[in-house]
Amino acid sequence: MRIMFTAVAGLGLAAALAAAPAPAQQITFPAPAFRGGDATTWNVAMLTQPDSSVDYTLTVPESTTPLKGKLQQKAASGMGDYLLVGKLGNDPKAPGLTVKLQPVPLGQQCKDGNDKTRGKYGPYDYSVVLTPAKLGPWKVWTGCGNFTMK
Repeated sequence: MRIMFTAVAGLGLAAALAAAPAPAQQITFPAPAFRGGDATTWNVAMLTQPDSSVDYTLTVPESTTPLKGKLQQKAASGMGDYLLVGKLGNDPKAPGLTVKLQPVPLGQQCKDGNDKTRGKYGPYDYSVVLTPAKLGPWKVWTGCGNFTMK
C-alpha cells in the first residue's frame, strides 16, 4: 500500500513539474561589463549598475569627445540576445539610441574592422549594433565584443 501511494505521489509531482511554465529569459547582462567596437574607428564600454541600468561610453569619429549616457535593458527577441535603449549622449535633445547584442552563431565568427576574430578579451562572442534614431552626422556602428568582469 505504501509503495502504491509513493508511486502515485511521485507521478503527481512529476506531472506538476512538467506542467510548470518555463522561466522567462533574464534580460540583464550575464557579466558586469561589455566591451566592443570595430577595433579601428569606434568602441563602446557598457557597465551594469545596481538598478540594472547600463552606463555606456562610446567613442566614435563623429564626436570629438566620448559620448556617455545611460541605457535601459529591454526584453530581446532571441535567446542570448540583449536589447538596450537610451539617448546618444547626455544632451536632453540627443537622438535615441538602440543597442543590440547577439551571440555569434555556433560555427561562425565575428570579424572586427581589422579582420580579426578575437580582441583583448579573447574570441569575440557577440556582434554589436548601435543604431541612432536620427542619422545624418551619426551612422549605424557595427562590430564585435565580449562580456567581461570589468
